[in-house]
Amino acid sequence: MSFGGGLMSVGHQGIAMAAIMGALMGVGLRWIVTGGANVAGKNIPLLPSLGVIALGGVIGAVGGEPVSGMWWGAQEEAAWSELTSDTTGYTDGWEWDFTYFEKIPAQFQRPEARGTKKLSEVRYDIRENNLVDLRQHIYDIRINHPDDPNYKAALDAASGELKKKYDAVLEKLGKEAWQHTKAEFELDEKLRAAFKLVLTDLAGAPTSDIHVAFKNSSALDAPEGHEINLASEVRYVETRLGLEVPKPPKVIDPGAAFSPAYDSARRGAFIKVAGEAFQKVFDATLLTLKPLDNGEKRDGKFVLEVSSHIRRADSYFHYTSNTPGGGKILNGFLFAIEVDWELRLLGRDGSVMYEKKVSSVPGEQLSIMPQDSDPEWAVYSILMDSAYYNYSREVVGNFGIEPPAPKTQFAYSNYGVTGK
Repeated sequence: MSFGGGLMSVGHQGIAMAAIMGALMGVGLRWIVTGGANVAGKNIPLLPSLGVIALGGVIGAVGGEPVSGMWWGAQEEAAWSELTSDTTGYTDGWEWDFTYFEKIPAQFQRPEARGTKKLSEVRYDIRENNLVDLRQHIYDIRINHPDDPNYKAALDAASGELKKKYDAVLEKLGKEAWQHTKAEFELDEKLRAAFKLVLTDLAGAPTSDIHVAFKNSSALDAPEGHEINLASEVRYVETRLGLEVPKPPKVIDPGAAFSPAYDSARRGAFIKVAGEAFQKVFDATLLTLKPLDNGEKRDGKFVLEVSSHIRRADSYFHYTSNTPGGGKILNGFLFAIEVDWELRLLGRDGSVMYEKKVSSVPGEQLSIMPQDSDPEWAVYSILMDSAYYNYSREVVGNFGIEPPAPKTQFAYSNYGVTGK
């Protein structure tokens, strides 16, 4: 009986294995036959008794594979029925491994078994509200099984659940948008419509990344007619403040304030401000703002492109410091700047889903907290710090998401570039 069971278990492995198990089964049958004959007082000669072993081998070789196939088919059917009967999410992947994949030989497993196991795992994580693992399932299917129809049900279930989460956030933003109570920024419905298309895509995407790319340029040459405004500011300092102005008046050099190193640091501040605002309504599994490195390929990625062009304006303002005796001294004159911003949302194919241009004048509502270690051109850097901060707030507000609190006090930040 033991070797008969073994024949059913391993007979599918081929004629040789089936014949061996059949012959071993024949040994057992021979013992039964010769033992029964002895009890009856008869003696079966050795050579004929060995024929029983040979018969067992023949039976195994001829019938082992089909018998084993039928037996494993029944085992597979029972395991399949048990595992797929649960659609509520209580059956996890380990049960599939223990009951099916580690037990049923590979040749009897169904082609859709791996995909059905994945569906079971997805249902379990939906029940547990485990969004991190749901995103990981989508990543696994998109990367490792992109064209396998057996995984479609699992992909649809996982992406469908994430889409529900996105829809819930969008509905909340539609009802409780920041502008409905504060009205600080205007809701940009075109931006929100494009953003909704992005979120619909992200529901079934391997990652939740929206990449942020930056472009920066500047034109710091003195504009035509600036001398008139400089002369006007000089007269103000001399007549209203009573300070002596050197001839020619000193215009403070911008130093490293507009350098690539400082601009790069401000980009990080933009990512931080915008990212933290988005995280209040989207966790990292649903949406992540990720910087796009220089030279990094954009193919297949959503890109939020932020472009800034710094222009030197024709106006000036004076820069003074307090003396120990309570008076003031003139450090020089600072030229005003204006920043032209352009925001573009690019689809995975590089198409422009949204674009908008605005201009800002940094420093209109700004309080500077000076430090003794500040370089002379620190104010220029502070102006750009405030410009990036305020623009990031505006972008967040246009989405309908509550931006961080306004910031009017700034101090100089040394971003690793020294200068006097």
